[in-house]
This record gives sequence, C-alpha cells and structure tokens, in this order.
Amino acid sequence: MSRFGGFPAHVEAHIGAIRGADGRGAGGRQRAYHLVYCDHADDAHVSVLTSGLREHRAGAPLPQELVCTARSAQERWARHLVSVVAELLAESASRVGYGALVMNDRLLLPDTQVAGALAAPHPYLGDEFDIVPGPDGSPALQLITLIPLSRGEAQLVSRYGRDVLYDRWESAGADLRDLTRTPVA
Repeated sequence: MSRFGGFPAHVEAHIGAIRGADGRGAGGRQRAYHLVYCDHADDAHVSVLTSGLREHRAGAPLPQELVCTARSAQERWARHLVSVVAELLAESASRVGYGALVMNDRLLLPDTQVAGALAAPHPYLGDEFDIVPGPDGSPALQLITLIPLSRGEAQLVSRYGRDVLYDRWESAGADLRDLTRTPVA
C-alpha cells in the first residue's frame, strides 16, 4: 500500500461517499490533479477535494490536498473555488498553511461576495479529519480546508487576525458552507 493509499477511505469515513472525480479543466485541458466529489450523509452538503496536489510538495512539512465544503446546490461554486486555488498553487509551485489568505482582486463566484478563501482546519469536522495517517499511523497528508471569504472578511483577518473573524462568524451564527452567506465584515 502506498503512503497515501488510505486517503479515499479517510475521506469517506469523515465526509461521505466519493461520487466521482475528474482531471479535466476548462476547455478539456488535463490538470496536474483531479477534483474529487463527495456527498455528505446528510444529502445537504458536498465537498470538493483535490487529489494530486500532494505530488507538488514545495517545502511543506506534509504533502497537501485542498477541500471546500458547500451546500449541495453550490457544488459548481465549490469546484470553481478549489480549482482556482489549486491552479494558483500548482503553477507557482507553492503551498498554503493554516491562516493563509488566498484572495483575488475581483469576485470569484457570481451572485456571491466570495473573493477568495482562508486556509484552515475544517470548521465542521474534528481534528482527526485534517491529517490523513499513513500505513504506519504517522501523518502522511494534510487536508487544507478553503473557507470562502469576502474582501471585507479578508481585510479583517489582515488587520486583526483570524480569531476576530472566527468570533464574528460565531456571533452571527454563520454557516461557512453557504457560499452565498452574508459577510460579517
């Protein structure tokens, strides 16, 4: 078994059934990674993950894959957000760590305020989701969750730190899986 052989089982144990994957981007161009689609047991949410970014480690302590969880009806937006960030990382041969802001100068998703994402542990799954163990039980892979952000939320993090943003999200009862949610900043 490869070091990453437990990745699919880990994902299904924490998120839900893997429905499929595709390795083609816009215009049918082959990507350096695949997008994997997982349906949550509640049927209300979907997660889109990368598979293959781990091959481009770029000095990260652990190989990484990206994930975004959204309402099921917002799957195409989650797919777009993950693929935009994955393309940026693959083309620049870089990685992100928790707390990193990945922002665009324009809105990324139509009919939303989403202009980027905060790289973070998954806000709705336990800590055991974020690290995929290898065959010997040692950490093999880190899953970085992309939490969609508005420009104002990103500015709040830049000025005051991410804890202030998390406090505002908690006070507002924000559903971070709703890509159309009202920004808190």
